[in-house]
Parts: sequence; C-alpha cells; structure tokens
Amino acid sequence: MLYSFVVVDDEPEIREGIRDTIPWEELGFRFAGACSNGNEALELVERSAPDVLMTDINMPFMDGLALSERLSTLAPATKVLIISGYDDFEYARRALKLQVYDYIVKPITPSEFKGVLKKLREQLDQERMAQYDIEKIKQQLTENLPILRERFLNQLITGKFKGNSIAERIAYFTLPVPRTGTFYQCLVMDFIYRKNGEQFDLDLISVWDLLEKLVGQYDSAILLRDEEDRLVLLVWGSPPEALYRESLKMAESIRRSLSSSGMDITAVALGEVVPELEALPQSYQRALRALKVAELRGKVGVITYRELAGPPREEKNTPPNYGKAIAGALKTSNLESAYGTIDGMISAFQSALFEIGTYHRTLQLVLASILQSLEDLEIPQSELFPPEEDPFEELRSLKTLDEVRSWFANLVESIVAYTGARQENFAQTKVREALDYLETHYHDPELSLQSLCKELYISTSYFSAILKKYHDKTFVEQLTEIRMRRAMELLRTTGLKTYDITEQVGLRDPHYFSLCFRKYTGVTPTEFRNGKDHG
Repeated sequence: MLYSFVVVDDEPEIREGIRDTIPWEELGFRFAGACSNGNEALELVERSAPDVLMTDINMPFMDGLALSERLSTLAPATKVLIISGYDDFEYARRALKLQVYDYIVKPITPSEFKGVLKKLREQLDQERMAQYDIEKIKQQLTENLPILRERFLNQLITGKFKGNSIAERIAYFTLPVPRTGTFYQCLVMDFIYRKNGEQFDLDLISVWDLLEKLVGQYDSAILLRDEEDRLVLLVWGSPPEALYRESLKMAESIRRSLSSSGMDITAVALGEVVPELEALPQSYQRALRALKVAELRGKVGVITYRELAGPPREEKNTPPNYGKAIAGALKTSNLESAYGTIDGMISAFQSALFEIGTYHRTLQLVLASILQSLEDLEIPQSELFPPEEDPFEELRSLKTLDEVRSWFANLVESIVAYTGARQENFAQTKVREALDYLETHYHDPELSLQSLCKELYISTSYFSAILKKYHDKTFVEQLTEIRMRRAMELLRTTGLKTYDITEQVGLRDPHYFSLCFRKYTGVTPTEFRNGKDHG
C-alpha cells in the first residue's frame, strides 16, 4: 500500500521541489497535498488525516512546533517530520518532547531525503499504529551535535549564556574548556576582500581544513565559525600576559601558514584577555572592532585591539568640520571642492588611530550635514534615496574606506547633477547605459548590481530606484531575462551542452541555470530544444 504524505512550508519553491523531485510510489508513498501554513494543514488533516506530515518550523500564523502539538491531539497516528533551517538546541529539545518522527536540519539533499523516507516506510510497515520510537530523535540529535556545539559556542562568545547554564552546556558537549582557574581570549579571522558565492565557500572550506590541523596541535584552543562566517579561535591559559603572548604567536603561525598556502587576503584579529567565560563577549567584540578597522583600511595580517582600536591620539587642533565643508561646496555646485573634502576625511581615517564608534559618528554627522543642505537646495530626499531606503543604514554597511569615499562621491555628484537641472536626463541616461552594459557583459559570472553601479558611478540604491522607475524591472529580473533570451538562442541554433550554455550566459551551476530557464520559459532546456516551447 502507499502511505499518504503531506508537506507544509510557506515557500512555494520548497513545496514544489519536494513534490517534483521524489519518486513517491517507488518509495511506497503517495503525495497527498501541500499547504502553505499550519492553518491550511489543520483543515486538510480534519478532512483526511495523512500517514505522514512534513512541516517547516518557521511559518506564518502557526509554526511547525505548534502544528505538531495540535496534531498530537487531532491526528495522533500521523507521523510528523520537522525540517528546519534552525540548528538551535532548544528547537530540537521541543521537537523531542512532541515525539515527532524526525528533526531534519536544512539543507538536505534529495538522496538524504530518500533515505529518511525509506526508513519511515519500514517503520510504518512494521507498526502502523505504534508509538513513535524516541530513539530516532536521540539519534538525530547525536548526528547534529557538531552543529549544536558550534551554535552554543556562538552563543557563548556573544553573551547569550550566563551562570550555571554555561557549565551545563560545556559538560553536555564534552568541551575541554575549563570553567575556572584560567583566562580566556578570542581570535577572529576573516577575509578582508571577500569573494562572492561559491568561491567564498571554497576559500572558507580550505581555510577551515588548514586551521583544524593547526589548532589540533594546541590543547587549549577551540575553532568555530561565527554567524557572519568568520573563523573564531577560543583560547585559554594563565597568567594573562603569557596567554596574550601565546595567542599572538598562534596568530602569526596561522598567518604564515595561510600565506604559504596562497591565502594572502586574510586578517587575524586579537581581542583582549578576560578573566572569566562570562566576559568572553568583551574579547570577541574587541577583536571584531580591530578587524573592522583593518577591513576599512584594507589591512591584512595579524591585528590586535591594542594596536588599532585603542584610545585615539589626543589632537591639539579641533578636527575639520567635513560635513559643513561639503555642504558649502554643494551650494555652489563645486564638485572638486566636495571631492577634496571627502578625500581629506578618508585620508585622516587611513593615517590615525580611531574608535569604531567615533568613525561611525563622524560619517553620520557628515551625511546629516549633506541631507540638511538638500533643504536649502530644494532637493527632495526621495530624488536621491527611495522612501524605503535608509541612507544612514546604507552608509553604515559599507565595508572599506574606499567604498565610503565612492559612496559620498556618488552622492555629491547626484546632488550637483540635480541642481544643474539634469537629474531627469541623468537618470534616463544611466538606465540606458546600464541596459547596454548588461547586454554586452551578461556572460560575466562576476556581474552584480554593485559592479554595474561601480561602472556607472552611481549608488546601488539610486540605480535600483531609477531602473524600476524608467524600465519597470529590477536588476536581477533584467539580467535574468537577457541571459535566458541568449540561452534560448543558443539552444535553437547550436548543439552546445547545457553546462556549456550555462557558462556562456554567465552562470556557474547547470542545475541553477535549468531552474531559472524553466521558471522563465515554462519548460526545461531539453524540452525547449526538442520543440516544446510554451511561447
């Protein structure tokens, strides 16, 4: 017999992907429906309780855990699978209490999912109405212990655990970290110039493998990855100055090993030594501050909080009022003067020690002065920033001083263009230039909104707004359309393989290309080549 299977997920792509990629009958199941939220699922269950229901944990109206709890009363015989992007310890514990069949942490491959279904079919065959075997969840927890362990360590360095709960978790995960009688420190490593997509993941994996071998030589260090994909070393020892010296040697050794392996674009930042685990977030945050200053300056190598993020030198003279100077230049449309002030501000940050807080406050004051000048120039802010965009947030997200220089330069250029009664023509011209550029560079896999705007010398938020206004499409929609039109032409006129066409239209993954092509045309590349063209 075939067991009925229902999937509950608020993302259509996931529902359809699960429905279309699994050979249900071959595995002993019948796909009996898909729901977008917990309320729809309850209505379906009331009509006809399925044998198996798989639900996402994070959905509107009713999350997966709440749905599972309702099902335990409404349809106790239904086996529940929970699939989640959350690797949180407490989520897994709650799932265990609800006696769900399996707790799966995303991402999961089709082959792994088929394995889950095969095991479920065996259990359904043996005991259709039996109680769920709690050992399955325990097994799942065991399999996910590395993920949960790293999650806990992230919560430890960010201060989310305090007091006795720290000791309990250290014991649960059998971590070698001593609870008392020692000092602690965080070392944080990141790529100063991060690559995009697949290449970044490959670099990260390479560095992780190398660091695991290096850290394995130390008895008092643990390697983890934080929520921003930075690599973190938690080290401990005594006395504090000896620990600091050993950490500095470790950082230098890591840097040399990475350099000899061809990874010359990394920075290793040291936080301060702290006397207890509860204070570890201080060390982590100070390492991040040092890393941020290094990132702003494009500095690589070993960086310490003491070196880069200590108290700034006492200035004898009052620092320049950059915002006032730029606002004055804008009132006379003097671009050269505005550029010069911007360059002077950036040079000051390049050459002097500063606190991150001082840096952000300075930029915010400059932006505030520029925005104030817009009132005098009778320029609506909406002409420069879409209503939903926060320029202060965008400014704060810039990663390097070079990006800050470019951002302010683009802003003052746009203001001067508007005051010269050329804003409308300027916007339309930039859209035409962008479309021409996309038509001739679509095959570049590194092509992005940021790289396009860099070529056009405009900000990403401004370009996104004018593209939507004058072309009624987003950057991604326009680029995808160009790539798919070119792919259709190649499929009609050549015998190239799908992976060759994928590369020629600027994509790296043939599977992703096929998904995009099907979404755009309604058919697969093979069906299109064979004449099944939907229009």
